[in-house]
Amino acid sequence: ERIGFPWTSDRDEYEWQLRYDELVQFGEKHGHLRIKEPENPHLYKWAMYQRKRYKGNGVTELPKHQIQQLEKIGFRWSGLQ
Repeated sequence: ERIGFPWTSDRDEYEWQLRYDELVQFGEKHGHLRIKEPENPHLYKWAMYQRKRYKGNGVTELPKHQIQQLEKIGFRWSGLQ
């Protein structure tokens, strides 16, 4: 920690925030959050994983603050926007 290396939870939060920022930029550029796998496979998979986490499909539950951030930008949990 003293050398600036984030602990796992900090690193996970940092990486989540990077993808979230990418999602925000996508929405600003395209005017929607309907990510298609061929145009941005990494962001598409990340968004699908967030939906799984939200639904609790055998993966780590999505924290409330992340749910709120996603809902603030109009993220849809069904995947259909």
